[in-house]
Amino acid sequence: MNIASSENLDSINPITNKIIGTVPTTSDSEVEAHLTKIKKAIPDWQSKRLTERATALCAVRKTLIAWMDEVMELLRQETGKTEFDGIVEIMTTAEIMRFVEKEGPLALASQKRSSSFLLHKKAKVEYRPHGIVGVISPWNYPLILAAGPVVQALMAGNGVILKPSELAPLTALKLKEIFDAAGFPEGLLQVAIGRGDVGSKIVESSQTNLICFAGSVAVGRKIATACAQQLKPVILELGGKDAMIVLEDADLERAARAAVWGGFQNAGQTCISVERIFVEEKIAHRFVERIQELTKETTLSTETSDGDLGPVISPAQKQKILKMLGESGESDNLYIQPKVIMDPDESSSLMTEEIFGPVFSVHTVKDQWEAVEKSNALDFGLNASIFTRDLRKARKMASEIRAGNICINDVLTNYLTVSLPFGGVGMSGLGRLQGREGIRSFAFIQSVLEDRLGLKKEPWWFPVSPIIKKLFRRFIDFYYG
Repeated sequence: MNIASSENLDSINPITNKIIGTVPTTSDSEVEAHLTKIKKAIPDWQSKRLTERATALCAVRKTLIAWMDEVMELLRQETGKTEFDGIVEIMTTAEIMRFVEKEGPLALASQKRSSSFLLHKKAKVEYRPHGIVGVISPWNYPLILAAGPVVQALMAGNGVILKPSELAPLTALKLKEIFDAAGFPEGLLQVAIGRGDVGSKIVESSQTNLICFAGSVAVGRKIATACAQQLKPVILELGGKDAMIVLEDADLERAARAAVWGGFQNAGQTCISVERIFVEEKIAHRFVERIQELTKETTLSTETSDGDLGPVISPAQKQKILKMLGESGESDNLYIQPKVIMDPDESSSLMTEEIFGPVFSVHTVKDQWEAVEKSNALDFGLNASIFTRDLRKARKMASEIRAGNICINDVLTNYLTVSLPFGGVGMSGLGRLQGREGIRSFAFIQSVLEDRLGLKKEPWWFPVSPIIKKLFRRFIDFYYG
């Protein structure tokens, strides 16, 4: 589909259902112009030392903190977040930026490698930028999931075109303002506004060299297919159906509070939200009783008062959740009361699809291994958590769970521990963000071998004499035999 001219895109406050801003979408020709600007800016950026890139990104972080109150208010207005959810989003974004500034130069530095018996050779690995990275970010964390990939891509020497969700365009534009106010090199970061057709344009463009996408499995599959046609590398952070396992020796109060917070924070609109809880039979009654008490204590955040969780993002999202619950939505607002569902049918959508709302299910299991088996029953594999006082048992269970990230006696905190790479397996995605591994995801590996001596001829070059053949045979027998 060609986007010949711009249309207006409204950003709507989920709390009040009022328009808070209107922005024009980006046309095909404007996308091309953005890509051209990035391409022109890249050579100078790539010529800078890694420490110089880190210094430029540090200025962006400091500007973000200086603008913190304004950004937090925008997050609340555009996505309906509570005050504390906004605080956490700013803090997590700043922590990712700080890590990239500090660890980026180390992660991307040249690495010497052994040349083995070839003593007259030097070997090293270089991390080279791909070129232009397309970052397509979602609405649930419009700052973290835009700024995180952007700064990692920039640290690696790339330019970036950012396409935010059509439900949260203003936060992305504010991020661009922050980069500009920090004096970041002009042209390197561009923002394209629009729906899926704008994202498709970026994915399919021959000018983009890598795509980083966070969002649904369905869209992730389409992006992977489009990138495969060009053999274009892709990083996909997709959905989850995350399991929490509670064993009979667990600290029940901690486990119950972790379940309620892990399942309901950000109105359950987190890819690593707790959605399935498997609890051993002996403690199931006490555990369920406690989480039901804590669920009743949660409060909703409104226009005039702050609470524990806000509304879901849109009418479509609310209707999807209510349909999974078998309920109808008669009210005009976008709030959903937190719900604990006991033992739903394992073939139901509540058990097989990502809910992305303040709902989780609880199931009793006879032992830890039944819990592990049920955790692995789906093709999702993003996060999982285990609660037990027996750490040896927990570590053994972790090794059996097919998930990219495991928390022991904790939930979700692995994402704030930004030295850890983050990503999933199976339908939950490809590649990693964060950690040194995440920074390197935005570079390709170049192996470099260098001759030390400058001989006119290597022994194995043509012609190979009978003496050389004999020496090589003896060397193989001595060195490998």
